[in-house]
Amino acid sequence: MNTENLEKLEKILSITGERNLLLNLIKYGRRGFDNSIEFIDFLTAAIETNPIVKEKLLEQLNPIFCNIYMQKFMTDLGIFSDDKLVTLFFRQIWNNLLPQISDDQTLLSLSNEVLYSKANHNFVKIIPVDRWYKFYEALFNTDIIICNKEYVKKQIREGALILIDRIVGGAVDAEIFKMSYIKNIEDTPFQKLAKSLIGVLQNHEFIDAQKIKSLENEVKNCQIYLDNILNQKEKKGISLRITIKITRIRQQLERISVLLNALYLLDSKTLAYAMADITKNWINFYSPKSNVTNSFQSTLYIVTFLITWHNRQTGRKYITSTPKEYLKMFYSAAGGGSLVAILCFIKTQMGMGDHTPFGQAALYSFNYSWGFVTIYLMHWTLATKQPAMTAATLAHILNQDEKSSNDYKEFGLFFSRLFRSQFISFIGNVLAAFIVGILIYYLLSYFTTIEIINNHKASGFKDEVVNLDVKIFWFGAIAGVFLFLSGLVSGITENHTKYHNIPQRLYNHPVIKKFVKEKKRKKLVQWYENKIGGIAGNVFLGCCLGCAFLIGNFLGIPFDIRHITFSAGNYALALCHFNFDISWQNLAIGFIGIFGIGISNFLVSFSLSLWVAMKSVNVPTKEISKILYSAFKLFLKRPMSFFIPIK
Repeated sequence: MNTENLEKLEKILSITGERNLLLNLIKYGRRGFDNSIEFIDFLTAAIETNPIVKEKLLEQLNPIFCNIYMQKFMTDLGIFSDDKLVTLFFRQIWNNLLPQISDDQTLLSLSNEVLYSKANHNFVKIIPVDRWYKFYEALFNTDIIICNKEYVKKQIREGALILIDRIVGGAVDAEIFKMSYIKNIEDTPFQKLAKSLIGVLQNHEFIDAQKIKSLENEVKNCQIYLDNILNQKEKKGISLRITIKITRIRQQLERISVLLNALYLLDSKTLAYAMADITKNWINFYSPKSNVTNSFQSTLYIVTFLITWHNRQTGRKYITSTPKEYLKMFYSAAGGGSLVAILCFIKTQMGMGDHTPFGQAALYSFNYSWGFVTIYLMHWTLATKQPAMTAATLAHILNQDEKSSNDYKEFGLFFSRLFRSQFISFIGNVLAAFIVGILIYYLLSYFTTIEIINNHKASGFKDEVVNLDVKIFWFGAIAGVFLFLSGLVSGITENHTKYHNIPQRLYNHPVIKKFVKEKKRKKLVQWYENKIGGIAGNVFLGCCLGCAFLIGNFLGIPFDIRHITFSAGNYALALCHFNFDISWQNLAIGFIGIFGIGISNFLVSFSLSLWVAMKSVNVPTKEISKILYSAFKLFLKRPMSFFIPIK
């Protein structure tokens, strides 16, 4: 054994200050050894060969651990403590900045002090269980034991009782129980687990392998019960609050399993073996960052699933396969483009009026909103609304077929259908908006004397696309973000409607029942259930697009929106105002600028929507590269299939 290392160890052990001993030992191990395994091997050898080292170490450790309180460490650390995601987030930040460290005899405070440093925690965490066993075997003997086995068992039993009490209370929560397939509270697996566990713990029964297996089966039944609740999310919807509650119960069930295993080892194995396993596993309790991150991911997986479920169902109708569907999509897009041309004229009139910025934003928002809602209710198509829906469909198809498809050829074919559907939608929107915009200008000029557009606005509409101003593509990307968010709002509204059972509550509302007959009431409620998600998303999008310029004005930054279809309608009004005094080259460049805006709209909206959708079905985002590669190979082989429906 290295004499220098031994002298340094003896020097550390001679310093008084209980908790400082653990920090000094870890600090010494990190600096003096290549890794923690080498360090604990050295420490074990020093205890075995040097009685003075062992005596001093026991003398320092005994005051720290002989009567330490463990309950809060066992029941709280790494487990969700609130139902609100924002509160959890800020509480985690607060605990990281200001950990619970005080001069008390608690394991929670001690672990926060010793393991607060990430380097310290990682150093201790990698020590394997067999090294801990050798260390404890060398440290413990019949004369001096710093760990009172019965005291530790008492602490663990109390911690398990606290947890089961919380679990039972959480399981009978009104929000959770209303989604249960078991209608009698006494028949839930949580009640059965509580009865078995309380009997074992309060009677201080000896826990053998058979008993631990029986209790673990009951814990597993509780987890299956929670899975069944989550599996109803498509039919009944679910809330963020309930997913957090279920996640917390899962964490508590997992913690009870760990504590039961610790009791089993303390009853059935040697103290050194039991303490080695406890130390190795319990150190992982102090991983709040990773625990919370994993829990957030599992919680957000449920939420994003519900958000994209509505979009997935809607997205299928936006993907064409046959020539007939392709033409139908063109006509649908032409209808949407025609209405957008009318919206462009109305918005231009609003912009030339004398309004406050807030008043103008309100008028713009109303104009966008009623137009988008009308397009939605008339079953017309606004091309830029497609990506949020089709991305969800693509992600769900990938999730269903990923195990059976090795070459991703089918995904490439699907992507080609998606691409050409988006392409023909752009063509239908732009052509209709441009042509109808021209018709509106000349009809109004012939039959009325109103000023349709002034020089300032006409110059702005024309110059920004003809000159390919970089800002319009940035503004197109901002519009893409709003389009993505509108898809989320549609999904959230759909889920909220299902989860809170709003259709049935409306159907049975006493006032509505009084004035509306049953047959008509049923139709109205069904219409509401089918349309409210789309209406909410379109109203939200209208408000975002209408108010975007206010953000730029308030912050003094280039922040506004550009939308491919509206840009086409505005371009038509501007050209008419100047009597088409423009070269064919500039005319073509203008259309290039318009389609460039559309590409910005599409790429941002589709990318964000696809990322969320793939998270919602738990598919790694790296899988998209396989789809794109397959699609690229297909494009090189048959490029026209990405634009027209050929066999």
